[in-house]
Amino acid sequence: MLISTEAIALSSIKYSESSVIVKCFTLSEGIKSYLIKGIRSRKKNSLNMGLFQPLTILEIDANHKNNGTLESIRSAKILHPYKTIPFDIYKNSIVLFLSEILSKCIKEEEKNEALYSFIKNSMIWLDSSSHYINFHLHFIIKFLKYLGISPNESNITFKGFDMISGIFSNSINTDNCITGKVITHFKEFLGTNFDRNNLTISSSIQRKELLEFLMKYMQIHLENFRRPNSLNIMYDLFQRK
Repeated sequence: MLISTEAIALSSIKYSESSVIVKCFTLSEGIKSYLIKGIRSRKKNSLNMGLFQPLTILEIDANHKNNGTLESIRSAKILHPYKTIPFDIYKNSIVLFLSEILSKCIKEEEKNEALYSFIKNSMIWLDSSSHYINFHLHFIIKFLKYLGISPNESNITFKGFDMISGIFSNSINTDNCITGKVITHFKEFLGTNFDRNNLTISSSIQRKELLEFLMKYMQIHLENFRRPNSLNIMYDLFQRK
């Protein structure tokens, strides 16, 4: 069946000498994997690897068999060309990191328009913004809602956070309860927008602590979730920021 849909490229892996398998999050049908033959060869091809860089927003015409096999793409074009992300080493590293997170976490082959819009609008915001130092933290905390593991904020004034139950708690003497600055920063991010600039988090060490907290929380609540390979690159790069 021929489908025309928006899609966000998540990842690509080599397949044979000249082909790749590209994973996309499509607007119409959720996660889809496509075998693109000959894209890495020197022969002229209507598709090129530049189209499928991480989190590129595309419009594609694809053949969907929907039988569990790899699908195919007939044509593709970039729907929203990025003006800064490809040329900014910090933004580019954020995109690589988040694409790995998304690729690990989004599994369903079904339409999820709300999640698609969240990712698309977030990337457009990142591309246009010059104040993005905390963007990846905002993004992941907002993403928790779409994964169904967002924390219960009903007792947000409590000092601690129970990593297992996902609630704020004053039972701070248990092994599962985290307290301290990292929870203060976590609370500040909840329910805020990307452009909020009055946060107390101010150093690469504090950002690293909050990101480590979020990775641990996701490992607890998401089956088979592993620390992204690009995490250490993020840490090394943002130490200079």
